[in-house]
Amino acid sequence: MAYSIRRPGLALWGAWLVAGVAGSLLPVLPAAFNLRFPIVAGLSPDHASGLSSALVGATCLALFQTIVLGALKARFSASVLMWIPVSTGATVVAYLAIALWQVTVPRTVISVSAIGASLPPGFPLLQVIFALFGIAVAVVVGLAQGMLLARVLRRRSAVGLWLGANLVGAVLVGIVFGIRLMEPVTGSDADRTAIFLSNTLIDAVLYAAVTGAALVAFARRGTEVSARDQA
Repeated sequence: MAYSIRRPGLALWGAWLVAGVAGSLLPVLPAAFNLRFPIVAGLSPDHASGLSSALVGATCLALFQTIVLGALKARFSASVLMWIPVSTGATVVAYLAIALWQVTVPRTVISVSAIGASLPPGFPLLQVIFALFGIAVAVVVGLAQGMLLARVLRRRSAVGLWLGANLVGAVLVGIVFGIRLMEPVTGSDADRTAIFLSNTLIDAVLYAAVTGAALVAFARRGTEVSARDQA
């Protein structure tokens, strides 16, 4: 079956980018304007705010991504619709795993100040920590989504390539977030809200740009195979 987008490229990448931005910004807008900033909520199994933020954010992002996948395939099949529960479930699993690790590992082991004291001056510890958190999430989410994407696009190679794209995106987001975290946050409530939303926007663009490029590669390959089959 041929794809609905005959020559997937910039249009597909742009649609995925818009989906990533919209799906990331919309869930945090109400909280941001109420100055609650859910993304920086504490990570612990009993922290309801952090868990609900992860759940709502993952679901909203997956919903917009599902729309793009449905348009790519020209129909919203069961496999395409499974993108929402698979993405949301994988995100929650990754969140709980990180939260459980923070609770069970002794504070002396994960103390930023203690680790930083043993490292050379200027070592980007915060960037490394957030990159590692991002990698942990990317492994779980990337594998789950990759297996589903392989079924949607009928490309077994999608598993490894999608995992790789998620890892690259996660590292970029983690590094950039770590750099921004080192900058002091000053100003009025409006300034803090603007900084929070701009940070969310940057993270969404980085992640969607990398994974969107991978999706375009899959779709182009699928189009070529479909064209050869019809020849």
